Amino acid sequence: MRARVNRRPAGPCALPAPVAPAAILGAVILRRMYLLLFYPRAEWDEIARETIRVDTLVRSYILPLSLIPPIATVIGMKTFDASWNPAAGYQVPPDEIYAAGVATLFGSIGSIFLLAAIFRLIAPMYGSSRDFVAALKVATFGAIPVLVAGVVLIVPVLVIVSVVALCHTLYLYWLGAHHVLGVEAGAQAEFIGVSMTMLGGASVLLGAGASSLGLF
Repeated sequence: MRARVNRRPAGPCALPAPVAPAAILGAVILRRMYLLLFYPRAEWDEIARETIRVDTLVRSYILPLSLIPPIATVIGMKTFDASWNPAAGYQVPPDEIYAAGVATLFGSIGSIFLLAAIFRLIAPMYGSSRDFVAALKVATFGAIPVLVAGVVLIVPVLVIVSVVALCHTLYLYWLGAHHVLGVEAGAQAEFIGVSMTMLGGASVLLGAGASSLGLF
């Protein structure tokens, strides 16, 4: 006799739970950070090919990453400031801690946009075109190491980590200037040097103006 085969319909299949958009975005950001750290040349080429809007850069990268340094600063001030030695700890009055965090946040965001404007301004001097979105991509993605390293501001003595991150940021800017902005090969170092000098000067002037107006 032939064996009777049970042909009852199978029960409903368990579908995988949908992945939240925030989780997907977080994975994309982490992947980009990893590739910029270990494979920066290839990742800059990928960034150059991407079509990305300014508001997307702000929502996905600039704002979230710029929150790291001020949050770490506030935690560090509230946790260590009262008991640390004046040479090592933050010396900010308790009623000014949150204002310092806000100033750090706006300073981080403003520096990225200001640097992008400088890139766009001087780009024609180095064989490139004035493309603000491309300039903002370089200013944003190049700043990732130093923004992420802002977490060490919780403990001021770890500031050496920020110095290492700044070196990598300058290297990323050097690569991005050529791969994304099209700065002539061999001129990237001068391009970045001039840009950072202008950024420093503009930051000092803006900071002095804000202080004279009593904003900070």
